Amino acid sequence: MGYYPVFWEMEERPVLLVGGGNVADEKIHKLVDAGAQVTIIAPDLIPEVQKYVENGQAIWHERSFEPGDTDGFEVVMVATDNGAINKQVADEARAKGIWVNAADDVANCDFILPSLAKRGKIAIATSTGGSSPALARWLRTQMELFLSDEVVSLGDLLAEVRILVRQRDRECASECNLTQTPPPLLCKECPNRIEPELWQQAIDDDLRGLLHQGQYDSAKDRLISSLKIDEPLKDRAQSAEDAGDL
Repeated sequence: MGYYPVFWEMEERPVLLVGGGNVADEKIHKLVDAGAQVTIIAPDLIPEVQKYVENGQAIWHERSFEPGDTDGFEVVMVATDNGAINKQVADEARAKGIWVNAADDVANCDFILPSLAKRGKIAIATSTGGSSPALARWLRTQMELFLSDEVVSLGDLLAEVRILVRQRDRECASECNLTQTPPPLLCKECPNRIEPELWQQAIDDDLRGLLHQGQYDSAKDRLISSLKIDEPLKDRAQSAEDAGDL
């Protein structure tokens, strides 16, 4: 197997979920959270899955899978413990170029679902390549412990300040013909370009300490200062002259 890790945009993507038991419950929760348009095909639903139908978050066809049911879907997920059904659904989906996942049935999967730890904007996916679900769950527990309030705040802070950096980039780009757009990608010679290493250096013990103490605004001020985005934009020609390049 050669699994390539990705985070897949599922907003309004039509997804077929075959099965209505406990495994279906595990899958539908994440699908709905991601904004997928879920259709369920199953003779019966457990109450936990039924609530998604009652809340208008999924459509339910109360019957067994039939040939042609994969039409119109971009993703198919099979949540049954019947290998014959898994293969029937997978064969039909694959013949139409539709990606399919079958729970605990690697032979009928085009992709597997990682164990996911998520808080705020941060999501950490772990996988054992399908070899050990128990280990994947253990790893998820460890990652959930790692995602402390401090780490979540750090994620929020970096996202907020990155918006300010992008605004500054656009301002610089508006007066420069060397910028690549979109989005503004400042040239390597630009004195206003923030190197990736500077971001890493800015996430230091002092910054994390402020977040740990709940001092978000002070942490934001420190990050802005560390990245020097509170300073006026530098003129590229003047900067080159100062450096002796002109």
